[in-house]
Amino acid sequence: MTTDELKLETEDVELEERASPFSALYAHWERSHWSPLDLDFGTDAATFAAMSESEQHGFVWMFANRFHAEFNVARLLAPFLLAAPDWEMQVLLATQVADEHRHMQCILRIYEEVFGVRGGINAVRELADEGLDPVSKTLLYDKLEHWTLPLLEHQDEDTFLRAVVAYHLMGEGVVARTGQYLAAGQYERYRGFPGLVEGQRRVSRDEARHIGIGVSYVRRRMEADREHTTELIGSMMTELFQLAADMLGTANESMTGLVDSGYGVTPQEFYEVAMQFAQKRLRSIGLDG
Repeated sequence: MTTDELKLETEDVELEERASPFSALYAHWERSHWSPLDLDFGTDAATFAAMSESEQHGFVWMFANRFHAEFNVARLLAPFLLAAPDWEMQVLLATQVADEHRHMQCILRIYEEVFGVRGGINAVRELADEGLDPVSKTLLYDKLEHWTLPLLEHQDEDTFLRAVVAYHLMGEGVVARTGQYLAAGQYERYRGFPGLVEGQRRVSRDEARHIGIGVSYVRRRMEADREHTTELIGSMMTELFQLAADMLGTANESMTGLVDSGYGVTPQEFYEVAMQFAQKRLRSIGLDG
């Protein structure tokens, strides 16, 4: 499995794999504007309506994770803006704030037009909350808050570095990429989801840039003090990888059918794909993984 299988453009793959000048990342954003209002979900709605009840349940659960991911990352970007170490980074984070809220608008359209959920974001959030599983809550949302919310009180370099590693490299670069990769397989399996495929393509391009922000910043920190930066990231990875292994046990015990109906894989297979993306992210910042 390679990141090319996410059908990213060559330029976007490169953003995830090596450092870029901040000016180039900003220019990429200016070239890549798109509107969720341009997506057509008519065929997707018909395909979803023709699915069995269990297949529909799996899709809605998969998008519960997508909703919570986008909602939380949009909310948690505010502390990054306050703690940005310089103007260039602040500008990039501001573009990311816009991206994440645009992604949320896309998700809300899918809930309304494909899944038939009425009542706006409050109704969508209520349904998504029902699908919030303990593995996602613990491994992604709780840990993401654990490493990002300290920016509200501490705006030093190490706190910012931990937040970037957790948010940009692990949250977007591993968890989101794993979900997108496996969701693409489901779209191909069921066919008839052109709107979801195109929406994911556009979101994936935005997220390649977000991952690139993280890679470029961490590379900068590695150049300034490789030993300290490596030690800090290594400590985070030890904790995260142990937690991921623990959560795999939880998923195997109680979520096998749900993961299969949503992503078409076993929890073990989901874990293995995630670990491959994690190794890619570590290599992109100059670590062997």
